[in-house]
Formats: sequence, structure tokens, C-alpha cells
Amino acid sequence: MVTVRDALAAVVGHHQAGRLDEARPLYLSILRAIPGQPDALHLLGVLESQQGHSGRAVPLLRRAVALRPDDGDFAGNLGLALRAAGDAAGAARVLGRALALDPGQVQAAYNLGNLLLADGDAAGAAARYRQALARQSRFPEAWNNLGTALLALGQAGEAAQAFGEALALRPEDMEARINRANAMAALGRPGAAARLRRQAAALAPAQADALHNAAVSALDDAGLDRTVTHHSRLDDVRVARAVRTLGHALVADPHHAAAGDALVGAALALLQAGRADTGLLDAAARAAMTALRRNPRDPRAAAVVAYRLHRRGRLDLAARFMGRFSRRFIPAELAADFELRLWSMVRAERRFLDGIPSADEQLSAFAPLEVLFEPPAGPGLGEGPILALSCDDGYYRRFAGALLESAVAAGGPAVHVHVINPSPETEADLAAWRARLPLGASRERVDFAGWDDHRRITYYACIRFLRWHQLLGRLGRSLAHVDADCTLAGGLGALEEAMAGFDVGLLRDGRWRGPTRDITVCFAWFQPTPRGRAFLERTAAYIAWFLRRGRGYWMLDQAAPSCVLDALERRGEGPRVCAFDVLDFPWVRFIGEK
Repeated sequence: MVTVRDALAAVVGHHQAGRLDEARPLYLSILRAIPGQPDALHLLGVLESQQGHSGRAVPLLRRAVALRPDDGDFAGNLGLALRAAGDAAGAARVLGRALALDPGQVQAAYNLGNLLLADGDAAGAAARYRQALARQSRFPEAWNNLGTALLALGQAGEAAQAFGEALALRPEDMEARINRANAMAALGRPGAAARLRRQAAALAPAQADALHNAAVSALDDAGLDRTVTHHSRLDDVRVARAVRTLGHALVADPHHAAAGDALVGAALALLQAGRADTGLLDAAARAAMTALRRNPRDPRAAAVVAYRLHRRGRLDLAARFMGRFSRRFIPAELAADFELRLWSMVRAERRFLDGIPSADEQLSAFAPLEVLFEPPAGPGLGEGPILALSCDDGYYRRFAGALLESAVAAGGPAVHVHVINPSPETEADLAAWRARLPLGASRERVDFAGWDDHRRITYYACIRFLRWHQLLGRLGRSLAHVDADCTLAGGLGALEEAMAGFDVGLLRDGRWRGPTRDITVCFAWFQPTPRGRAFLERTAAYIAWFLRRGRGYWMLDQAAPSCVLDALERRGEGPRVCAFDVLDFPWVRFIGEK
């Protein structure tokens, strides 16, 4: 005759082997024979909970606990089922009541600690883990979770000790090793942290968590734990190794969110500095698509997809993709996010460009251009290019003098200076420069009341294109636009020769940093040819469209020429462009990194 013990042993064998569909009818058979059998009720409740049926599990486990209220395992599993059912408070009450009856219930204390930790009560969780460990010190899971609670409390030293206890009991525990690495990093010991992460990856070469942690540590060691620029000193070998490791983590688990986010973040940081190769961007774009399925409002992931389209030569598709993505956000969210702000100004679709009113039609929305005096014309003066600079009064007083002095030293090319809200002193200074240079000047008066600094500075950077459009039409001479905070390294003669046969001269950045950095506008040359005029007019109109709507952000002045050029070239109407290398441009000395 088969006893209840024999029947339970057989069904538990199926259960522990994962054959849950075979175990369930055997549990039910036992309960039909003995309706109140507590072990069968308990284990069937555990089985239902494992399969996600907490609604079925809770009644079974309640009956088991009622029959055996002093069993910590029973109470612990009821608590977990209640938690899964969304009743965290009920779960805590069950476990608390069990511990009040018997403080020595190790499993109940441990499970209550887990509940408290999940609810954010790290201090309460730590107390319960210590309660469990006081009765059973050889409990590696409790030591590991105690360390997690202590780390959340900012007690990194004690957390490291707890993780060490867990590792002493279970040296192969990859999770405890990663957690100890995090504690070491919090203690300011990056070398020890990196060593532990490498060990974790070696222990579990196909384990995504270990690979992710090792890669993040390597990225920090390589220099990506701080802002990256083109001139940053990075360990390229470590960067490449870390990126490969993140790729391995995503092969092990294609849906590993942290590894995907780390790859996206590394790609963006390196891309902004001009140091992301196409292979990295392709891999990051694949991870980004998975991230967007997980969170359709992830702007960093969307930006990586758009940058990849741009890298593939499809700026129009990148702009369209980001335009659709941006509809998920309200204006305040768009303005607050760096990537959303940048991409909101990238509109390379032909229909958009065709729909923008002409620059002249939009002039009435801006302060009038007031010409104070024009560059002198006549033999030797009125035929050559004009050096053009635009700035506000403060920038003029800080930088323009050095630029004008360099123009004098370069042989005195014709110069036109446009100043926004010039002071009387600035206007007098401009008039005085006419004795040394063939100088023209203009101004505009703008009321910036209610404008924040970002909007005002963007206006300073962008309005010059509208003014150069007006000046090109007025004077009919080539314009060599430069930033006010630069100086000439020589005359314009060599540049004029280089521009022969071209409509536009642009500083190109071959580092593929995105459509707001492909063209650097600290210098540009506009010829009075039909296509030179058309390019400048469309760029000015593009900028005016954004400024009129208060949607101009930092980098609008560089997004506009990139998008206009892409759209014009796509339909075969692009200007002949003389492309100069921003990293090797000997005619002008620029301030700061470009």
C-alpha cells in the first residue's frame, strides 16, 4: 500500500525536476484522498505560484499556514504569493506574525527581509537578514542581500564585508562578486572593483550580468566615466574590449536592458566626440531597437537609431524617424532633453524645405537691418570678398578688436561688422576703425525682455545668416563669414583662389558627429552665384522659421546648413561646395574646440 509519505516523495520528485504539469494532478489526487494534507496544500500552492497563478496559490497556502502556523517555509511562501498578488502589506503581516510566534524562523525572516528590501525599506530589511543570520550564519543568500541593503544605506564598508561572507561560503557566486565590486567602487577602490568584475565574467562567461558589469568597469577604466571630447585621452584598446564584451552580453541575453543601455550610452558619448566607428554604431542601433520595444519613449535609443540612418547617408529618413518619435512628448519634455532638442531642429525632408516661406517673406518678423555704413567700393576695394562677422555688443567688446587687428595685419580686406544692440561706445569704435580698414557696419535693435539666456544666445548665433542673406543681395560680393572670437592667419587671397569655381565654402567635420556638427559654422564662404545665393537664402529661411516660433536651440545654426545642403543635393539642386577640413584649416585661428 502506497503511503502519503511515498506519494508525496514521488510528486516532489516531479516538482523538483521541473515537471510541473505532471506534479499538479498528483498533488490534487493526494488532496482528494486527504483534503487537509498540509504538505500537499503547501506544495501545490508553491507550484501555482511558480507558474504565475498567484490567485490560485494564495488560498491553498492560507489553508496550509492555518494547519501549520509555526512553519516558516509555509509562511514564507504565503508571503511571497501575497506579494506576487500585489498584496505586499498582507505578505509582510503574514511573515511578521510568523516571526512573532517564533523569532527563530530563519526562512521567514529572510523572506520578510526580501519584501522590505523590494519595498525600499533597506534598514528594516537589514534587520531581518541579521535576524536570519543570527540563527544560521552559513546562509550565503542572506549575506548577499544584507550587503545589498547596507549598500543602499550608504554603508559600503559593511556591505563589502557582507558580500565577502557570501563569497566565502559560495566562491562561485557571480552575483555576490559583482555586488562586492560595486561596494569596492563606492569605497573609492576602482582597481579592486575592476578585478572582481573580471573574475565574475570569468566565472560565468555566458552570463549577461557578469559580462555587463565587466564591460562597464572597463569603460570607466578607459575614460568614459567622464565627459568625452575629441581631445580626451581614452584607452582605445579598453574601449574596444568593453564594447565587444557588451556585445557578448547581448548575445547571451538579447533583452538584457542594462547591457543594451550601456552600449547605447557608450555609442552616444563616443559619437559626440567623433570617435564612434560604424561597427559600434550598428551594434548600438540594434540594441536601441530592442530598448525602444521595451520603452517606446527612450530618447537616447531613438537618437542612436537616427544617427545610424544619418551615417548611412539618409538624413531625410533620420529626420522623419525622430519627427515621428518626438510626437510622444510634450513641448516641455522636448526642450528638456538634449537629444530631443537637437533632433527637433533637424528637418531634411524635401516637403518641409519647400514649405518654408522665403527669407525675405519672414524678415518682417525680425528687427530691421540698419546699415550704418557700407564697405568702401571702387578700384581695388569694391570687387573682392568681404570678411563678415556678427555678434552682440558684449562679444564685440571682448573679441572683435583682435579680429580686426588681424585683418589689418593681413593686408586690410574689406570687412563688414553686424552688432546686435550696439552701445554708443561700440558704434564710435566701429567708426574709428574705418581709418584703418575698408569697413562697413550694421546693427539691429532687439528687445530681449522675457527671453532666457539660451534663447538669446541662440539668436546671436543664428540671426547672422539672415543678415548675410540681406548683405549678399545688397552688395553682390562674396562673403567670408567668421566667428567674432577668431583671428585671421593671413589674407583672403588664398581662400579666394580656393573658392574659384565653387558656390559655397564650408568647414566639414569628417568625424561623423551628427547633423548638427557635420558643418561647423565658425567659417563659411558664400559666393554671389545663383546656387550660392539659393543655398544661403534657404539656410536663412530655415533658421528664421525656427526663431519665429521660439524653437531655436543651441546648434540651430549648424543644423540648418546641413539639412538644406542634404535636401538640395538629394534633388540635384545643390551648390558646388568647396569642403574645408575643420581640423586642418590654416587660414583662421579659432578659439576653443571645434
